[in-house]
Amino acid sequence: MPKIDLYNLKASVEFPISGTQEAAKSLQLTASASSEVGVLTGTVTSGTSPVADATVKVFDINDNPLYHGNTNPVGQYTIPDIASGTYKVTVAKNGYLTPDAVSVTIAANRPTTVNFSLTADPNAALNILFGIVRQAVVLTPIAGATVNIFQVVDSVMTLTATTLTNSTGQYLAPDLAAGNYVVVSNKSGYNQTTSTTVTLTASDIEALDLAMTVNTATNTGTISGIISDASTLLPIPNAIVALYSVIGTTETVTRITRTNTGGRYLFGNVLTGDYIIKAFAQTTIL
Repeated sequence: MPKIDLYNLKASVEFPISGTQEAAKSLQLTASASSEVGVLTGTVTSGTSPVADATVKVFDINDNPLYHGNTNPVGQYTIPDIASGTYKVTVAKNGYLTPDAVSVTIAANRPTTVNFSLTADPNAALNILFGIVRQAVVLTPIAGATVNIFQVVDSVMTLTATTLTNSTGQYLAPDLAAGNYVVVSNKSGYNQTTSTTVTLTASDIEALDLAMTVNTATNTGTISGIISDASTLLPIPNAIVALYSVIGTTETVTRITRTNTGGRYLFGNVLTGDYIIKAFAQTTIL
């Protein structure tokens, strides 16, 4: 049976013994903290082979991380000083699948053994492409761009994965087989961009950023609204609506339109900039 310290080791001061002298030395021991906590130990293997440098992680019952330890060259691990209670434990190692966490109860004053058997990740030898899609020149990240990953074989491009960039323009394409790839990004208002060819072999993690240029012909917005009577809130048909471009303190009329019978107006193909809408209505005096 394994043993654990009940009291901490304590030493007396040095003293001499001469001849038949009788010495009396009493010690007052303090309780060992290890008597109030437990130890988690075990072995991590894959098949019959030990797995070294695997990370064993201990969580509380609410999945909050608490403790961790690593396996030694023969797959053994020890995590000391764990307060008694119920925990969840799992293990991770690159190249292996992470098993479901197991429930374990740690008892004070004794070790608890939990062994793990890992399964090799069948996709461990596959490759990863990642990167950031930015606007050319200004290098502003482009969110929501469509990123298509094509494998190239004998000049033939075959789509293998599609993803979208996140709010900071990042994309991630995992599980790519060995081969040659190009990445193509698209987003409304920008010209399509195609990367250079990148060659992936085995377990590669390659960064591939793209820069997209603004398509001035399509990168336009719209301005619309309803013109109504302030007192009756009824729509005003045939009202004149002017679109002013504002640069600094200068206002310049760029377009004019009229409302329809429902008081609605619409300006399309509006270029990037600052604008003001002004409206009024006229009538013919007979």
